[in-house]
Amino acid sequence: MMRTFVLSDIHGYYDTYLKMLKEIGFSDDDFLYVIGDVIDRGPSGIQIIRDIMNRKNVELFLGNHELMMLNAIDYQRKKEQGLVKEDPFDDHLTPYELWTHPANGGDETFGAFYRLKKEEQDEVEDYLKSLRLIKRIKVGGHNFHLSHSYSLERRFGKEFFYKEATKKEAEMIVWESPFEQEGDPYITPQSYPFAYKGDTYIVGHIFTQRLNHVDQEGRGKIFKEKRYRGYRIIDMDCGMALNSKSSRLGCMQLETGQEYYVPLME
Repeated sequence: MMRTFVLSDIHGYYDTYLKMLKEIGFSDDDFLYVIGDVIDRGPSGIQIIRDIMNRKNVELFLGNHELMMLNAIDYQRKKEQGLVKEDPFDDHLTPYELWTHPANGGDETFGAFYRLKKEEQDEVEDYLKSLRLIKRIKVGGHNFHLSHSYSLERRFGKEFFYKEATKKEAEMIVWESPFEQEGDPYITPQSYPFAYKGDTYIVGHIFTQRLNHVDQEGRGKIFKEKRYRGYRIIDMDCGMALNSKSSRLGCMQLETGQEYYVPLME
């Protein structure tokens, strides 16, 4: 029987990703959703992307780091073609500077991408542009809404792709978060901003250490809440971006809710 898994925010740690596949006993009969941010900070983001590209039963969603990568690649190519006019008085970061800024850690991913052959670069770029931002699935009688971080007010059916989104929509879905909104999240709001109130929203992006949701050893733990800003929400990001002893990769089987963890540091 097929099992359905979800994880997020691998952040360039290919070995930890492979250990998780082993931990869950991942087979050709299973399916895995990876809801964004497989690149940056760690050294092997491009390797993870290419691994997922070659697996028929793993689907990657666009995260904010993949979006930064696409924007930076587009910017760099236009710059090489002389299509970018830089203003010396503009103190805003360029898309390349934003991606490779120490806060985002895109340097190693940038280098690995440009070490690929041109046709391989095109394959990776086209693949990222083809990704979903949102997918709604039904598993075990429950409706799950998968995205990297956020959703839309309007109804969009069962899926929403990057190629269908406006720039504003794509940025909102991968950057905004219900965990960063003001006000008490446990007071039922007067209006619900998302289109599908009955779904369970599974996201990443905000590591659960920021939510003070950790195990007894201070390691990130999958956050589950039945009524958070009026929604059922699960946060899968267990802090791989922190590159510390608190960092873990978390994975969950949707049929059973069983959680699996692999630490970044033994």
